[in-house]
Amino acid sequence: MFSLLFLLSTATRAFAAEDLLSVNKTVIIEIIIFIAAIFILNKLVFKPFIELIDKREKLTKGALNEAKELEEKVKDIIHEYEAKLNEARVLAQEERNKIVKEAETAANGIISKAREETAGLVEEAKKKLESETQVIKEKLKGDVQVLAKEIASKILGREAGV
Repeated sequence: MFSLLFLLSTATRAFAAEDLLSVNKTVIIEIIIFIAAIFILNKLVFKPFIELIDKREKLTKGALNEAKELEEKVKDIIHEYEAKLNEARVLAQEERNKIVKEAETAANGIISKAREETAGLVEEAKKKLESETQVIKEKLKGDVQVLAKEIASKILGREAGV
């Protein structure tokens, strides 16, 4: 029995091998089905998938380009900000220098005015002292003579006539 089954399976395989190698209507139908499947899959699967990939790539590239543009704009804004900041610093330094010079000029004016007033006051005080000294000297001249007479009288014991 076993040998009979073996013989049948060998014979069937031989006939099947002959059928496989022969070209008949089924091969043509299979080719037509394969080509139709390719067209249908191309229309329903491959093209939409390729379009989806292209669209995704365009969006990605677009987003990257937009990011690069934004980065460039940010760099430009930063450079502009730094330039304006430097300009403001220069203007502030110039204004500070101007204010310092004005303050120095005002201080020098006040100091020179104070010196002039002081010199005037000193000169006036000198003149006043000289005049008072003169007055005191005049007073003392008369007093000196009187004192000298008194001292001489006391020393001599009599009245002296100088």
